[in-house]
Amino acid sequence: SSYNNGKVFFKADSDAIIVKGLISMLIDVLSGHTPDKIINASLDFIDRIGMHTHLAQTRSNGLRAMVKQMKDYAIAYKVIHI
Repeated sequence: SSYNNGKVFFKADSDAIIVKGLISMLIDVLSGHTPDKIINASLDFIDRIGMHTHLAQTRSNGLRAMVKQMKDYAIAYKVIHI
């Protein structure tokens, strides 16, 4: 991740196509926003579209971990740039 002009930007990649798709979705939604907006982002659309029901438990846990990590980066940038 990186921080520029008050906004957080994410980059990520994976060899696994499903993981690449999941992280791309999260990057599209969260990247380029302020730390506060990322921290407070409601990602309930993931549950509303039933994403977790179509993923194996390990992938679903991985998706939750990716969201947590991205929000943790936003918190860190917020603290550093107060």
